[in-house]
Amino acid sequence: MRFFSGTSCMNAVAAIVRPTGTCMSIVPMLVVLAAQGSAAQDSTGAVASTVIEETVVTATRTARSITEIARSIVVLEPLVIEENLIKTSNIGDLLGASVPGFGAPSALDITRTQTLRGRGVQYLLDGVPLSYNSGAGFGGSPLVKFDPEVLGRVEVLYGPTSVFGAGATGGVIQFLTRDAQEDDPLRVRFRLQTTTYTGADNPFDDEALSFKPTIALSGDLGRFDYLAMYSYDSQNAIFDGDGDLVNPVFYGFSDDQNFFLKLGFDLDDEQRIDGWFNFIEREPDGRTFNLALDDDGTATGVEQPGNFQVDLSANPRIDEKKMWNLRYQHQNLYGGALTLQYYGRDDERVGGLNDLRLAAFLPTWPAFWPSNYQALSLDEGYGFRSQFAFDASQRLSLVVGVDYEEQERESNALVYEIPADFDETGSLGPVLREDLFSFPFELETLGVFVQGEFEPVEGLRLSAGLRWEDVSFSIGSGTRVFETTVVDGAQVARPGGVGESDDFAFNIGVSYDVISAVTVFANFAQGYEVPELSSVAGQVPPEAQLVSDEAVQPQIVDNYELGLRGGVQGWRYSLAAFYSDSELGENFIYDPLTGMGEYNRAPQENYGFEFVLGWNPTDYFDVLAALSWNEGDFDPDGDGPEGNVPLSTLDVSPWKATLNLRYDITTKLQLNGQLLIVGDRDRAFDEGIDLYEITGYETLDLGLNYSFSRSRVSLQLTNALDNDYITPASQTYIGNLAFLPRVAGAPGRALALAFNTEF
Repeated sequence: MRFFSGTSCMNAVAAIVRPTGTCMSIVPMLVVLAAQGSAAQDSTGAVASTVIEETVVTATRTARSITEIARSIVVLEPLVIEENLIKTSNIGDLLGASVPGFGAPSALDITRTQTLRGRGVQYLLDGVPLSYNSGAGFGGSPLVKFDPEVLGRVEVLYGPTSVFGAGATGGVIQFLTRDAQEDDPLRVRFRLQTTTYTGADNPFDDEALSFKPTIALSGDLGRFDYLAMYSYDSQNAIFDGDGDLVNPVFYGFSDDQNFFLKLGFDLDDEQRIDGWFNFIEREPDGRTFNLALDDDGTATGVEQPGNFQVDLSANPRIDEKKMWNLRYQHQNLYGGALTLQYYGRDDERVGGLNDLRLAAFLPTWPAFWPSNYQALSLDEGYGFRSQFAFDASQRLSLVVGVDYEEQERESNALVYEIPADFDETGSLGPVLREDLFSFPFELETLGVFVQGEFEPVEGLRLSAGLRWEDVSFSIGSGTRVFETTVVDGAQVARPGGVGESDDFAFNIGVSYDVISAVTVFANFAQGYEVPELSSVAGQVPPEAQLVSDEAVQPQIVDNYELGLRGGVQGWRYSLAAFYSDSELGENFIYDPLTGMGEYNRAPQENYGFEFVLGWNPTDYFDVLAALSWNEGDFDPDGDGPEGNVPLSTLDVSPWKATLNLRYDITTKLQLNGQLLIVGDRDRAFDEGIDLYEITGYETLDLGLNYSFSRSRVSLQLTNALDNDYITPASQTYIGNLAFLPRVAGAPGRALALAFNTEF
């Protein structure tokens, strides 16, 4: 038996049973209506049988109906994920296009500017944290640690939560892996996708044409079940709306391999052991480019002779990520459900050469700052989770738990000599020095929590939770390659140090069904977060005591949310507004002289709203509109609200609107489309916080799917209008000569063809 399966075709908007038996699936809403019906489909889109099912959410660490939860929630179901994966294998872009309140797509393998309601996100894969501390790490986005092909479901829980602890000040995004095929000893799934850019000189040569085959074996052998998946993703060039090559030094031209193995064994009808291992490797294809700038200021490239890998043979480029997860469940232990989990991760990355010679010509560029470097990063961690859920009475349910995790990270930089003929030959000189890229640290966390749900009368639901978190850390000493503190002309080696802190965070919420079509909810929730130690430690004065300095102190975030949701006669809606504040925020400020920046620990507030409206006038047509807006301010001088200035766009995303539609032309042929609008933002630029102002843009995506009995063919046109634009993530590099080569044009019109079959 399976205790929980997250891979039905239920959609978080409202899956609709049609006379034809097909299942409508569209970008999800913040909430759902209870007791929705759908026609179940397998991953190819083949119709199975009509079922009645209530969508459940596990991001709260217990499976419950979304309608019972007093906060905003998004659920992305399998067909939604698969339709978006035809557009991109970038999970951050999938979330940016589908989740209101989440930062706009970046078109990069980083989560830069992708906050949730302007605060940090805790990313989980089946409960396994994907990121260390509160940061994503240099070149180590938490969203590139697994292949999205393994996903069966995505759940977004807005706002701080007491059940997952530090790092979730903006919310939790949990990725749930696919389940093994039930009632079948062997099921083979094969998927092949190829993508090209219509603006390329030759869209079908080996430069513009990317491809990705995926094969999965899955089955149920009685008490034992399994899922094995392998994918090979050959990513070639990216072209912008003008047909120019997009910054090939940092983006494109790599080969990714991913292996995922998931095993499960039912000890009896109430006990189960399962686990998985995930390995992903990225390798550059060896081509070498010299950067140039287009007329619009974006970086492009011209292929040049030589190969950096020849000269970096002592430290060849490596990007390997390993994760593992082991879980034990007992569904009836003294009347409750016990879950024990052990997990670990091991990431190793040796990057390519970062060429900063352009910035070295600045009169303010310090002589000791390198004009080039190669970064070497290592991130390791493991942890335990335990929880026990039980019903204290017919109306009161409780879950108690203990979490423990250890993390370790280090990142160094090798500085090379660049000979005069480097641009012609690509040959590097010897290593001149090795310094810290960021300060190494070890972090240990212990959390204890209790969460309760109480329903005093039908339609009224109360929730409350409390978590105690204890954090201890150790930060290493040394000198950073970009050290900004100089005494007598020499860089300062900081001594490092140790520290410890603990605190309580709680939440309380209420939801009430005013009438069958209207539910109101409100909640107050606190989040506890330790700042990104590797970054803020460099801002502690060398003579200061690290443990007592404000820069490394944790922050408590107070979040308030009020919402309304419901639906009637083909209409469905959701409206949520929020406000959060913290005495010690993490605010980014640029230095206009150097173009570099630092975190400022000052009072911070964030506020905004999300509004979603859906309409299905017939069983064959559905449309969904969403609008989200958030802003934020901080007080750098600590003199009260009158001294507030805008938060950086690195923290606060521009407003975003989406319009999604789906039309079933026949029972086998479906048309879908999405209009994405990202707005302008110049508040932080006008106040001198940012070096750039954000210019908005619009994109239109169109897709066509045709289903056979066990197969599906999909054709996708992304950025159909071929707009030439720059995402907010890339625009945040504008004005900083040190990172000007990272200003990348967004992908232009792309054509993708995918074939998916099962047998």
